[in-house]
Amino acid sequence: MTMDELGAAVLDDLRANMSPEDIARNLAGFGPATPDGATRRLRAATGGRVDLTDEAHRLAAITWLRAWGCRHLRRADTPLTDEALRTWWAAWNGSLPGDQATLTGLVEADLVSAGRAYAALRAAPAARRSVKGSDLDVAFGDTATAKLLFVIRPQVFPPWDEMIRLAFGKPGGSAAYLRLLRLSAAALDGLAARLAVPVSELPEVLGRPDSTPPKIVDEFLLVRLAQSRRPQ
Repeated sequence: MTMDELGAAVLDDLRANMSPEDIARNLAGFGPATPDGATRRLRAATGGRVDLTDEAHRLAAITWLRAWGCRHLRRADTPLTDEALRTWWAAWNGSLPGDQATLTGLVEADLVSAGRAYAALRAAPAARRSVKGSDLDVAFGDTATAKLLFVIRPQVFPPWDEMIRLAFGKPGGSAAYLRLLRLSAAALDGLAARLAVPVSELPEVLGRPDSTPPKIVDEFLLVRLAQSRRPQ
């Protein structure tokens, strides 16, 4: 099995094969079921809903992104990162699913529109890097874009790190992210049908009540992909 087939296989296990007890056991391996400190601080700063028209919310989201591993967004470049987010949101927020949307409720047109918004932010210059005495533009990038989408629409978009991204096809970009979204929605729908519960109740059933369904997918993928890397 190639690396870019592994992500689909893991989600197929979630959709069709694993018992709820085994899924819950895997999810427990992700770590505490309660939000991390950075997420709690972000929720406190934004009232639990990130609005990128608000500068304070954008700055709180940037701080959260750094805490979640997006260290290419240097503190010194905060004004550039903030402007990239402000400009992107003004142009693309209408292309994203609304506040009440869910991942499993999206239709293909919603996915295509979100993919275009993803591609625009992914490529946006958002920081700088010093190379041999010259400052070069650094794009927002795949990981930061997925995490930003997750934090503004946690019921719709799963975050991803490099390990997950590589499991859905190099070199990343919106096509790979949309593949993740489609397979994640199918996995959540299939699992909910097997357990005879609504998708919205899966976090509670699986012992992760503070996670959204897309975050359940993220946690499950991270645990299973990490397991696949361990020596046999």
